[in-house]
Amino acid sequence: MKDIDNFLDEKKFKKSIIRAKIKLTIKIICISALVFILGSVINSKLSLKYSNMSYEKEEAIVKLTIPNGYISESSDFIGVLGGTSFKKISKNIGGKNIIINDSITKFGINGEQDRNIYGRVSGGGYSNSDNEWPVSINKYGYKKLRFFHPELDYKEYQNDLDKIEKIPDGKIIELAISFDKAYSIYELNMLQSKLENVEIKWLWLDEFTNEKMDEFKYEIENYDSKSTGIEEGEVIGIECYNSKYFNINDYNEKYDELIDFLNKSPYINHKQLYDEIVERGMTSADDAEILGVVVHGTKEDLKEIVGLPIIKASSFGIITDPIY
Repeated sequence: MKDIDNFLDEKKFKKSIIRAKIKLTIKIICISALVFILGSVINSKLSLKYSNMSYEKEEAIVKLTIPNGYISESSDFIGVLGGTSFKKISKNIGGKNIIINDSITKFGINGEQDRNIYGRVSGGGYSNSDNEWPVSINKYGYKKLRFFHPELDYKEYQNDLDKIEKIPDGKIIELAISFDKAYSIYELNMLQSKLENVEIKWLWLDEFTNEKMDEFKYEIENYDSKSTGIEEGEVIGIECYNSKYFNINDYNEKYDELIDFLNKSPYINHKQLYDEIVERGMTSADDAEILGVVVHGTKEDLKEIVGLPIIKASSFGIITDPIY
């Protein structure tokens, strides 16, 4: 009888051990699942936060270095406390989405890496002869714009409008126009009336640090005449989708966005300009100066503005077929 009792006790003990192991296993699984879920949620939230921060910085770079540029495609692959972002940068020319650049950026708790520097090192430059202006291109082979500050005395001015007949018929042309002098926001209607055959898409504002202006002056004095001018990555401006109805409220809204982009940009020169603007005071609509514009039009449209006194210099950008 005693042996039977011992056997039953041993059997109960083994069952207790099995039950304890099962409970422990279930407990471990539940804890692991909970940790995994919480970890995934935290990782997702942090990664999303870093992704948004990265996007804001890259958007600021695009808006400040590419007239009318925008992020047309963006996709993120999330890893541990970060991820990788793939973006395409475009311009809208004649209703078409023209991809001009792309980037791959790693973001996360360790910061950002491998950011493509839009408008700066994404393309090279070339010149067909000593008598022609060098051509700078972006990553996808499209020509960059060049501007000329009206307060600076250049040895020579680029005037691509003189070559308008070389452009095939039916193309939509992006053109940078540098004015003969600075104009106020209140004179925009007058400028539009003189440029009525083309569409004004972007306004170049007189926003440079004193250091940058001194740099431009040095280049004019010491460099070859065709090595001067200001490339599109160094000018600051605001979008203007309907210049006929552009008003002070539009300026104030776009200018506030511009200041916000300067503050968010990781570039040192943008930070310097932001600090200088904050120190001297933001430029009101009454004091704003338009140095030039970016316009879109056909060959026939642009032929109508050749020789206008307000145009000191002109530079072709993207030339493409119409969408229809």
